[in-house]
Amino acid sequence: MPKQLSPQPGEHRPGDPSGALDQHRVRALRTLLLAAGVAVPTIALAIFLRDGITLVTLLTVATSALVWLLGFLLHRGRVVLAAHGLVLIVLVAATATTLLTGGVRSAGVFVMLASIALAGTFLSKAKMNAVVLYTIVALGVINWLEQRGMLPGTLPPTGWTVWVIQTAVIVILLVSAQAGQYRLQEAFEKQEDALTLAHEAETAMRATQERFKSLFRNNPAACMVQSLETRLLVDANEAYSAMYGCSRSELLGQHPPNLWADLNEHQAFRATLKANGRVRGMHARGLRRDGSTFDSLVYAEIIQQGNERLMIGMVLDISAEETARKALQRSEERFSKAFHFSPLTMAISRLSDGTYLEVSTAQGGRQGYGADELKGKTSLQTGAWLSQQDRDAFVAQLRREGSVHGVETRIRNKDGSISDARFWADIVDLDGEACVLSCMLDISEEKRREAQLLDIARGVSGHNSEAFFTEFTRHMAQALKADLVVIGEQVPGQRIQTLAVHFDGAPADNFVYSLEGTPCSTVVGEANMCVFPSGLSALFPNDEPLVAMGLQSYVGQRFLDADGSPIGLINAAWKQPLVKTTESEALMSIFASRANAELLRLMRERDIRSLNTTLDQRVRARTAELHKLNAELDSFAYSVSHDLRSPLRAIDGYAHLLREQLSERLDPDEQQLFERVLASTSRMSAMIADMLALARINQSTLKREDTDLSAMANAIMVLELEKQPGRTVELRIGAGLCASCDPSLARIALENLLSNALKYTQHQPVARIEFGQVKGTDATQGEFFVRDNGAGFDMAYSDKLFKPFQRLHMPTEFEGSGIGLATVRRIVERHGGQIGGEAAPGQGATFSFSFGGEFA
Repeated sequence: MPKQLSPQPGEHRPGDPSGALDQHRVRALRTLLLAAGVAVPTIALAIFLRDGITLVTLLTVATSALVWLLGFLLHRGRVVLAAHGLVLIVLVAATATTLLTGGVRSAGVFVMLASIALAGTFLSKAKMNAVVLYTIVALGVINWLEQRGMLPGTLPPTGWTVWVIQTAVIVILLVSAQAGQYRLQEAFEKQEDALTLAHEAETAMRATQERFKSLFRNNPAACMVQSLETRLLVDANEAYSAMYGCSRSELLGQHPPNLWADLNEHQAFRATLKANGRVRGMHARGLRRDGSTFDSLVYAEIIQQGNERLMIGMVLDISAEETARKALQRSEERFSKAFHFSPLTMAISRLSDGTYLEVSTAQGGRQGYGADELKGKTSLQTGAWLSQQDRDAFVAQLRREGSVHGVETRIRNKDGSISDARFWADIVDLDGEACVLSCMLDISEEKRREAQLLDIARGVSGHNSEAFFTEFTRHMAQALKADLVVIGEQVPGQRIQTLAVHFDGAPADNFVYSLEGTPCSTVVGEANMCVFPSGLSALFPNDEPLVAMGLQSYVGQRFLDADGSPIGLINAAWKQPLVKTTESEALMSIFASRANAELLRLMRERDIRSLNTTLDQRVRARTAELHKLNAELDSFAYSVSHDLRSPLRAIDGYAHLLREQLSERLDPDEQQLFERVLASTSRMSAMIADMLALARINQSTLKREDTDLSAMANAIMVLELEKQPGRTVELRIGAGLCASCDPSLARIALENLLSNALKYTQHQPVARIEFGQVKGTDATQGEFFVRDNGAGFDMAYSDKLFKPFQRLHMPTEFEGSGIGLATVRRIVERHGGQIGGEAAPGQGATFSFSFGGEFA
């Protein structure tokens, strides 16, 4: 099969914009050349046999050669040259034959017509028109020449030669027609196939459009289609409408609202779209209808749909992702700052083998290593663990608990020394691998200070004040490496009495010295610590002991009383200049504060001993004075009460006589007045009797003995209930209640309490009175109670309960003098006990009391 080559420049066919000859025309051209290659030699042979060697014979032979040459060119792929050459050769041969044979009636005219058919098949319309025009003009010229006899030859006689020529031309035309018909049929079939393919493509396109539409409508990302010519919104999905707060009906067919929070970003988007025809993942701030903004990624592309250019856009709301990203970034920044700027040494290592991945070093490094020296090494190689067993135990605890806090261990430093360290660690996941985030603190100095402070604490504990200061100065001299330590108390005359002195590693005798001319005079006047780092002898040349001891530096702190007045001082001195450090200042402050507190305690002990010396004497004198006053007061009360009884009895007697003598002459009102007078005298007589009883209690001698209170309470209640035979009383008296007390006084107390219980339950249908012992108290010296379900009282007025003549109820409700509970209180207090009452209005009352163990 001949090779199909690309068309040459200038090649063109009608209706084919590309100008390329199709395969059908090539096959037709090949067929025609093959037919001409057979027909033209046959014609040449027929002319030779008829006319011999003539110009026409030679022309025909030359035409045969050119036809075979064109066949060779077509086989070589020169399709355009072969097609044009065939038309040209036929046209030239026909013209020459017509001229040589002498007229338009010659066989050359048929060949000339065949050239027109060839031109219509293989040449463009313009070239075919040119061939037709040439044929018409050539025939006209030949006809004109023939009419004037200007042609050289005459028409040949009719014979087989003319028939052969005519047959050859007919065959050529037939082949050309059949080739055209075949081409037309093939074109029709091809067109039908093209229509089928177009239909299938249309069906596929519709399916694709449906899929695209479904994807477009249901896409969770905001999608839109906009016409670039009209700027109108062609389509938008629900996600787009929801994102910008507009309904789809408001958007379609309209100019889209401003959806850009930053106009500069909008301009950059348009410029990129115009330059590249697409935008891929542009970060922008979106603007919703309500004015709120959000972070987004914008995608867009320009497509051609028919004659219309469209832009398809998609917007992704990445606010949550952006917020999470920024939060993660801030978290990473915070972690990085915390990790790298922490004052502690931190590291990230693999849990599997302890290889350091990241290290932050503080305070000069980790174990003396720099960060770069540690990375890539294991914790065992660097000495973070002294042995594999130590690390295995640590890893086991870390896996078991998830984290460790404050684990103390021993580490080896770069220089080979061993230090104490404290570890904090947690398991973290880095790129799918279990790692350890650890923090290490070198606590060697802390341990040293703890040991030092413990030694100091042991040295200054468990001593009295005098021994304390001696031991204190020794430990202070050792801690500060001082040559002299002195603790002194300020005494009158601007002098210091030393309480303890430690010099050259041994205790020294106490002494008294004047502040004048010494560094101590500066200390007493200074609120803060006083420091002389060097040149002490030159500064205080008049302090002979200081100069004699060769001291060069000095630190002192004064002691203050609670009112802020100076009471003493503490100082330390060295025979060499002082190198002041934060640690030494802190230790000096600690020692000064502790010694100040101990001096205050010593001073308070002195005051207490001085007060204790005179306290007993003052107490005895005051007690004797109180006893004397109480005796005089009791005697006065007894005398007053006794002296009041005689005139009261006289008033009562005369009132009775008057009522008897005047009984017939008194009207009801006067009779009522006499009754009131007699009731008042009776009540006053009872009050005087109670006052005398109270006075006798104070004057009588207390005689304790074991007393059966249960039997005493039962006897009292029998007598009281005989006075009120109509009462219904539920009595509960505990068995075996005993106490060490004065029986006569205890009986008076129980009589008052039980009679009060009967009195204040008189309005109850069933009175309930209980006498017992409070649970959990001793059987003989315990606390007892009397409880009732009577009227009770308001606890707001409980302070009046045990005061003489104070009552919590009106006389019209319950009679009484208000002396009974005062009497009970005095009896209990004389026994060294206590009494109290609890109640609520309408819910009864409970009185608890004890007889104590000492006399009042």
